[in-house]
Amino acid sequence: DGHPLDYVHNTAKEMMILVIALVSATVAFRSLFSCNALIVLPRGSNRNLHRASAGLSSTPFRRHIITSSLNSSPDDSVSDAIDSPILRSLYDPLPTRIDCNGTVSNENNTTEVPKWVNKVTSGTLATEEGSPHELYFEVHHRLSFDNNTQDYSTARQQRGLVGLVLHGGPGAGSFPKHTQFFSPDLYEYVVLLDQRGCGRSTPLGEVTFNRLELLVNDVEMLRQHLVKEGLIDKWIVEEEEEENKQLIQSTQPRNHHPWDVILGGSWGCTLAMAYAFTHPNSVRAMVLRGVCLFREKEIDWLFGNPPESSTVTPRAGVSKTSNLRDLTAGGSSSVSMARPPATTTTLEEIERQSVAAQLFTEQWKEFSSGVEDVENNKRSVLHSYYHRLLGTDANSRYKAMRSWFRWEMGIYGNGFKKSEDSNEDKNRLLVWDPSRASWVFEVAQVHNQKSVASICVDISSSEHEEILRSLRRFSTSSSSHTSSKIDENILEPLPIEDTIAARTESKVEDIKQPSSKNGNGNTFDPTTYIPAQAMLTCYYSVNDEYCIHPFNSFLSINPPPSIPLSSWYSSKLPPPSSSQSYGSSISPDLPFPLPPTIAIQGGNDAICPADTALDLHNVWEQLELRIALKSGHSMYDSVIAGEIVKSLERFGHSLMMGEEDDVLLKATGV
Repeated sequence: DGHPLDYVHNTAKEMMILVIALVSATVAFRSLFSCNALIVLPRGSNRNLHRASAGLSSTPFRRHIITSSLNSSPDDSVSDAIDSPILRSLYDPLPTRIDCNGTVSNENNTTEVPKWVNKVTSGTLATEEGSPHELYFEVHHRLSFDNNTQDYSTARQQRGLVGLVLHGGPGAGSFPKHTQFFSPDLYEYVVLLDQRGCGRSTPLGEVTFNRLELLVNDVEMLRQHLVKEGLIDKWIVEEEEEENKQLIQSTQPRNHHPWDVILGGSWGCTLAMAYAFTHPNSVRAMVLRGVCLFREKEIDWLFGNPPESSTVTPRAGVSKTSNLRDLTAGGSSSVSMARPPATTTTLEEIERQSVAAQLFTEQWKEFSSGVEDVENNKRSVLHSYYHRLLGTDANSRYKAMRSWFRWEMGIYGNGFKKSEDSNEDKNRLLVWDPSRASWVFEVAQVHNQKSVASICVDISSSEHEEILRSLRRFSTSSSSHTSSKIDENILEPLPIEDTIAARTESKVEDIKQPSSKNGNGNTFDPTTYIPAQAMLTCYYSVNDEYCIHPFNSFLSINPPPSIPLSSWYSSKLPPPSSSQSYGSSISPDLPFPLPPTIAIQGGNDAICPADTALDLHNVWEQLELRIALKSGHSMYDSVIAGEIVKSLERFGHSLMMGEEDDVLLKATGV
């Protein structure tokens, strides 16, 4: 109805307002990304964020942290400042098929070129004269892609490290997946060894010439074999160094080609400790998982008969303890922890549970059913399985094997009873930090896939001792040490009596099932199957003093009175976990018997409870002990696996920094 020019004027006016609004919005948006972002965190959380912010300096934000006593959600505040924390995980398996030209055979017909490939060299190694054992080993060589040659080669800016995996059991065998704990960037070689009588070593399940002292010799013999055959490039002595070789060896206190890092799990911890004790100059660092020293009390915990009476008079001075979740829930942290009602679990009850059979009653009932109690001792059930597993009756062996693994895997899978936990609770770590000589709490999560530093958590230190006591299962030990005489004169293993196996097996029906096909399409005959792990674990457990000799005193943490503890259980400190700079490198010259070591223990591990790790900590203060409070025995548990990866990388970075010292040593001959 108005004048046409009024319409044009009003439209232009509206358009001008719109343009001004757009410009203002743009300026405001740009200002948002150029100003300082203010992040309000609960008091006590700023230190955690400062530790993580080192890797974020290249971002457009300049973050200023303001501490506040507000009861805001730590998770919400941190999520604005950093990426969501994650757990470190295993490395992806590397392609292993390589054609004659050294290039990867591409099975998927993709154009993507892998950064790394795995060249696997396998071999066998004869043992001492008179022994029937032939050892199987694999050398996994990580080759990197060379852009210049468009090929995979051994060329690296710096030669990588050599890692050795010592598997558990006894008798579990090694697997290629074990190599995925090692970073290809740091570890050029990862060596796998099937110990005597298991895996692809032969003869399978053989117990003669099979004890810890000989296994230690095997590890050293393998190291020397790899040097002699040139299977580890970095261990090959160049021709120009030959004239200085004698001088270097005569002036160098350590072995010229040690294992850089040994990763041992469960029984592998026992073997790693014995090897490092015997050959201190042949290993530079160790990572232990599921600490086991194969002591009498550890074997009795797993396979011992329950006591006839469960009534135990409470010890004076022992008070009730609340649920472990409650104990770790106090204090401020960057991770929320809900507090459930306290349980009625007491230390008196834990003391009464001196063997696993008292906790896993139904599994033990099945394990011990049909077993003739022919011996009046605490290991009568174990001894019955000994005769059945190692006897000549194939049906008896097969049925015993099935029952044996139901018992072990029932404990392995269930762990200790625990309440429903949040994800944050499951990631809790209680860590002995030897550099600070104190216990600290951490969250296993990290801020990126390259980080080796866990997130620190502030929790009252007054509760440490109570938490440590609650972790114990078959002992209430403190730091006190008592010396007792150990019989070192056990010269023979327990004889195997088929008559006992036959009498026991008469209570069990014979196997009448047809042979079946396994996953490889091969016929599986249960009457000829050799259950190597059950046989060897049982053999070592029954004959523990014989099989562990002469390491009984060392592994029992019980040296003769004339030998101070510090002379056996001491080492240099591992590299610090709180810094991405990795501190100073680990010296190649180790004046003490044991190398720098990080031990990783599951708080809910029912196969190897935390008692042994804590006992070892009491006498070995330089040992860094990392207890994943809610984790079990498996090395593939998400928290345990991440801790193994981080520990191997910490040692890897520190040892790589020390390689320059080796080069200087070779050049100068001193």
